[in-house]
Amino acid sequence: MMYICPTIGEDHEKDFLVTGSLDDFKIIVFSDIDEYKKGFEYLELVDYKPTEVSDELFEELAKNDDAFNGLILNIHSENKIITKEELLI
Repeated sequence: MMYICPTIGEDHEKDFLVTGSLDDFKIIVFSDIDEYKKGFEYLELVDYKPTEVSDELFEELAKNDDAFNGLILNIHSENKIITKEELLI
């Protein structure tokens, strides 16, 4: 599955929009560009750009980063939590 993620930065130096703390965080993602636009407005984001990201990246994070705790999908509407464990299935 592909997600649209708000990112800031360029090339390999992009940072995701996260919530939580350094040792327990979730990444905010959107299901498509329309949901991204609605969420962008809802969160009043500035300077972030949409980046398409495969769930394979998040699977790798789930395997290799103890601080990564999952995703928040469509925070402005569904606000669905996708746990680290669900990403590894």
